[in-house]
Amino acid sequence: MNINLPNILFETDNYLDSLKSALGEITISKKQTVEFNSSEFRNREILNSKIKKVDKSKLALIYTIELKQRKKLSELLRKFEDFCELNKLKVKNKDRVNVSRYNKTNSRFLYVGSSTTDFYSRLKNHFGTRGTRVYSMHLSKWDKNMNYDLIVNIYKVEHQSKIRIDQVLVELIEQQLWEKLKPNFGKKSGQ
Repeated sequence: MNINLPNILFETDNYLDSLKSALGEITISKKQTVEFNSSEFRNREILNSKIKKVDKSKLALIYTIELKQRKKLSELLRKFEDFCELNKLKVKNKDRVNVSRYNKTNSRFLYVGSSTTDFYSRLKNHFGTRGTRVYSMHLSKWDKNMNYDLIVNIYKVEHQSKIRIDQVLVELIEQQLWEKLKPNFGKKSGQ
């Protein structure tokens, strides 16, 4: 098969132009801030009640998870490092917990992510109340019942014409936020 490589570059350039044009019609704004105490995601009933306070949205969302008490960061990260030593000895896809990449940034922001579907489930994964296969923070699996508060900031990403936004654009916006906040966990979207 003969591939027209210059045409591939031309098509890529056109795609980038269309993304830039669409970006001009997108707004991002804070939708909601919700605080969770770590004890709240150790109890299923309390968590389910609290998580329902998070507005459901059909819009693309970008979210940050921030540790409220900065002075507790080093203790929390130490617990994670201890957990990782044991977790890496476990069998992948059997008893190992798939935790997000640890970036060692010492930021009060633990995670930056996006969701275009089921944000409730994503939060529950980060809190560690769902399975272990999805890469997430899984906080309650390793924080050893430490008491701390999290601030979840939720931002809506919306097209002026209310049409669905290309996932690539949501990821690009998320990447810029990730670069600014340098979270301790996770990877830049698309990497």
